[in-house]
Amino acid sequence: MKITRKYIFILSLFFLISFGIYELLYAPFPVKQVNYVQVVKMVDQVGGDMIRVPSHYQGYQWYMSKNINADENIEQHMKEKGWKLKKKEDLQYFFEGVQGNIIVKSEVWKKNYTIFRFPEGI
Repeated sequence: MKITRKYIFILSLFFLISFGIYELLYAPFPVKQVNYVQVVKMVDQVGGDMIRVPSHYQGYQWYMSKNINADENIEQHMKEKGWKLKKKEDLQYFFEGVQGNIIVKSEVWKKNYTIFRFPEGI
């Protein structure tokens, strides 16, 4: 049996689509030891607000927000704690305050949510 370019293309396309679907449906939740289903429900219930993820995984505080409100939520949350946003680069937020400077890292999860992490005690 002769394999043609057409069959190789179709097979490659099938694998790429399968991988994409797997990543969308089964993207791992970055905060371990937490029931992500409950966390997502909490975020959905508060509407556009941000919630604290009940975990101290890897020594960080974790918060989650819907993507549409993520920038405003983290800026407001940090402002209430005495921090001012200096700049944002990609998925990192640079804040300054009386205690010095801090970087809050974020990542998009399942295209609808943003998860923030920053050191304990902030």
